[in-house]
Amino acid sequence: MSMEIHIFMEDSRVPSREAWQQAIEAAGFPAVLYQSLDLRKDTGFSPTAYNGQESGFELYLDPAASYLESYPHIAEQIGGRDRCVSFRWGGDLVEAAAAISSAAALTKLTDGIYFDPETDRVFTADVVLDGIQEDLSALS
Repeated sequence: MSMEIHIFMEDSRVPSREAWQQAIEAAGFPAVLYQSLDLRKDTGFSPTAYNGQESGFELYLDPAASYLESYPHIAEQIGGRDRCVSFRWGGDLVEAAAAISSAAALTKLTDGIYFDPETDRVFTADVVLDGIQEDLSALS
């Protein structure tokens, strides 16, 4: 079974790999993004190490409107954020931790909105790290 989360942000805030990696490190997560990752160009599987283990997740950058058609009840919370970064992974806990922590740091970095469609939970950038720390503790 695959899982997914979506991060909504303004197009002007889509970061470089370096800025994103710095945000991951500043948040204290042990995830390391693929060296040549370009969020604007790369799509599909993205190798990512987590806590020294090789792993990864699927990554997509799309217009936010295409996701809001499926989740219209969060549109007000998304506001003017016009891009969506989607993370997908399988049942592996290392993949989950790599995706969730990378997504949380991206949310914080971009003042984004973090949305988990399975639980219908929405996190704003100012609270996302606390919520994700809780989720990662549950995975351990």
